[in-house]
Amino acid sequence: IQSNHSLEKGQWSLQFEVSNDFKLTSFDGVIVSLKYHFSPKFAVRFGAGVNASSNDVNVEFKDYYSGYTGFEPINDWSHEFIFNSNFLFYPKPNKLFKIFFGIGPRASYMNSNDERIYLDGYKGYRESEMWTIGLNGVIGAEWFPLKFLSLFGEYSVYGTYGKSTLKDYVRYNLTGEIVEYYNQYSDNFQFRGNIARLGLSVYF
Repeated sequence: IQSNHSLEKGQWSLQFEVSNDFKLTSFDGVIVSLKYHFSPKFAVRFGAGVNASSNDVNVEFKDYYSGYTGFEPINDWSHEFIFNSNFLFYPKPNKLFKIFFGIGPRASYMNSNDERIYLDGYKGYRESEMWTIGLNGVIGAEWFPLKFLSLFGEYSVYGTYGKSTLKDYVRYNLTGEIVEYYNQYSDNFQFRGNIARLGLSVYF
């Protein structure tokens, strides 16, 4: 069955995920997801994104030993960088429903800092850092109601290996002394399957 489509050499598409309430959202945890076709049968899809947050407040505290009362600024922040890619193969691109398969690398990096005030005048810090790298695979089908627009459904799995570091330390407000009292280093293996999504592609 022939169908009017844009699975052609040199075609780009911008992809979005369709959420449960039928709103368009970022795709696969990334802000931008693009696909490029080398031919009707072969394409590459890649995405990158940054998730960041920050919270600044002033906390009032009292040192019960010295009677000192004051305000201390608290800053919590986190940054996460995500990258993934899939090399896609469409075995029969001229069918009405175009089946595709894909595999590619996946990587992420995250670090965060959390601060807190204790009643005895100590300020606590927790720093964490984690990176992961691995592979993801996907199988799905795409359908074109219009030449420049497609709907697709897919199922994906991924496996990653990573390392994480967690540090806890405190600073006494009156002396400024920093005491590091807890470090944790760990290796992380993760496998996740059963990831199903509905998406929309706009070709240009």
